Amino acid sequence: MIPQRNLSLLSNRLARKGIRRIPEEVLERDYCLSWFLIGLSHSPLKDILIFKGGTCIKKCYIPEYRFSEALDFTLAEEFPFENIQEGLSIAFKQTQQASGINLHFSRYDHHTHENSYAFFLGYEGPLPGISGKEVKVDITIKEKIIFPVEKKIVLKGYEEYEDLPKNAHIRVYSLDEIVAEKVVALLDRARNEPRDLYDIWYLTSNQHANLAELVEAFEQKCKFRGKKSTDVREEFLRKELRFKKLWKMRLSPQMTALPEFDQVYREVRRELRQAGLFLL
Repeated sequence: MIPQRNLSLLSNRLARKGIRRIPEEVLERDYCLSWFLIGLSHSPLKDILIFKGGTCIKKCYIPEYRFSEALDFTLAEEFPFENIQEGLSIAFKQTQQASGINLHFSRYDHHTHENSYAFFLGYEGPLPGISGKEVKVDITIKEKIIFPVEKKIVLKGYEEYEDLPKNAHIRVYSLDEIVAEKVVALLDRARNEPRDLYDIWYLTSNQHANLAELVEAFEQKCKFRGKKSTDVREEFLRKELRFKKLWKMRLSPQMTALPEFDQVYREVRRELRQAGLFLL
């Protein structure tokens, strides 16, 4: 395990490059998540869990991406939760032996989840004297995966994470798959996460994905979930005020320089329109 000093050094270094400091607590969580993924790569779950979402973008594709506060996976095949817990125990043991970081199953998420296993992962990292640290894990049971699943290295990310190995591989969604799911998330009336908007904006504006090439994938995912692909425009416009209200609150702790909401919303709206998603 790295010393606490490394987190302070990293926080200071990132602050010099951006506008605000990333709290050491956020960096500790990020570091511990990397070690969990490495432990996962040495467990039976490495072939069962397919990593996805914003944390996947940072850990396996773009190391300078925003920090995240959750882990999202999809099952590669039907798998009972009891077996997942057994696999997690092996991953926890692997992580502890390799790094000294203690991970444990903290608690179930008791909210209703029809198509997922949701729970909280507890962790004890370099920062002392703080109890009850945990991160949410969501495992989708059944999902329509359009693009080939990829195998990626868990990126080291920062030189201050000096004890992370460089050869741990896990199964992950492609960036196209992640973006298609982010667009589908816009149709979920119960979900108002500005990170979905940010992720679509970042990946399209930096040429990591082209929405026009993902229309068919989007329509297939909508059909699988029982959503209307024709509702994109209505839902996107309906969520504008909610996204704007939550923009700084939710995203400021995750990056050193947060882009202005109006710019991001306007550019994503243009991308959706140009891709024809407002015309379905």
